[in-house]
Amino acid sequence: MNARHRLRSRGFTLVEVVVAVFVFGLLAAIAYTSLDTLTGVVDRQRERATEFARIQRAVATLDSDLRQLVSRPARGPEGRLLPALAGASDAVTGRRAGRANPAGLARSQMQQFAWRVEDGQLARLAWADVAPAPGERPVARTGFGPVEALAIRYRDPAGAWHRQWPAGGPPRQLPAAIEYEFETATFGRIRRLIVL
Repeated sequence: MNARHRLRSRGFTLVEVVVAVFVFGLLAAIAYTSLDTLTGVVDRQRERATEFARIQRAVATLDSDLRQLVSRPARGPEGRLLPALAGASDAVTGRRAGRANPAGLARSQMQQFAWRVEDGQLARLAWADVAPAPGERPVARTGFGPVEALAIRYRDPAGAWHRQWPAGGPPRQLPAAIEYEFETATFGRIRRLIVL
């Protein structure tokens, strides 16, 4: 081999180093962009899963309230007598079976509830089945995810649908079924039919 060829084989030329750095920089930029996009997708999916869990919890709680309705009128948080179920087209108030009495008595503690949209959220209000003391606010409030609208219908035993309840019958009578639906920005319209 000649001397000139030996010198060339010992190292890299400046052009080769620049090309290698350029290729490495290009690969690093592609990897960074891909990872940034993937991180954004993961964050959006996490937010969507959290909102879906809130909606599932709301549906399960509302279904439970409606399935445990009892046909006995009671007093509201203001102390006035309410029917067993007071329903409008955008809100419902009722009375449900509660937890077992901690004192060990045979009678279970009833609970009253109300559902409606407040400040863009599906809200559940609950209070004990006793008249509150003057000035006392015994209402527990729980908010479930962003909801745009709530629509409720009540089916009487004859099969007719109504937008309000009681629908001309006795205040102790419960509907045969309740249908509710609400609109969410992420998941669209959610509709449920509860047969009582």
